[in-house]
Amino acid sequence: MGPPLAAATVGCCFLLAGQVPAGSDGPDYIKLKALLPPGPDAQACYARTYDPTYLQQHPQQKVTELILSLRYDALSEDEATLIAKEDGGTEKQYFRYDFTLAAKVRDRTGTLYASGDCASAEGIGCGVDCDGGGIEIEPMAGQDDSVLVRLERIRMTLGCGEGEDMELEGGEADKVFKLSKAPPALCTSMEAKLGK
Repeated sequence: MGPPLAAATVGCCFLLAGQVPAGSDGPDYIKLKALLPPGPDAQACYARTYDPTYLQQHPQQKVTELILSLRYDALSEDEATLIAKEDGGTEKQYFRYDFTLAAKVRDRTGTLYASGDCASAEGIGCGVDCDGGGIEIEPMAGQDDSVLVRLERIRMTLGCGEGEDMELEGGEADKVFKLSKAPPALCTSMEAKLGK
């Protein structure tokens, strides 16, 4: 797990405990805010479906389709997260970045899902709570409509409370995926299936 992803995963578990490390509203979110500027209902949707010809040319690639939703969520007073400050005190953070990832793979008939939150420092990392792994997102220079998604390991399920967890690992041909911007309705539909 690379440093940005490790930082995001640690941040996710801090969120579960009700606190995140100091500086979460500072430089740790600059790259995320550049990719998805804060605002009411701010969302970015990226996707890619690999056609049969591509998959035939890359027989070791397991992933056949990916959909990635990024969302900026403003938090109410009751939802705000406590941030540990350098002086030992705390302050409230009134936003978070969430992600939802859907994947179809060769050896399964259903769609796999993962979700959690994101942070950024050297890069953008999105993690699943409590060591569920995650992904790294890299905006492509000069291509505002595309991102690279890097995968080492992420825990996924068939949906809310459906079936056992599955580890999707970045094998020989499943480490980096180029996704393009997709209509927001695609991500909205995916999230509706999960009851989000």
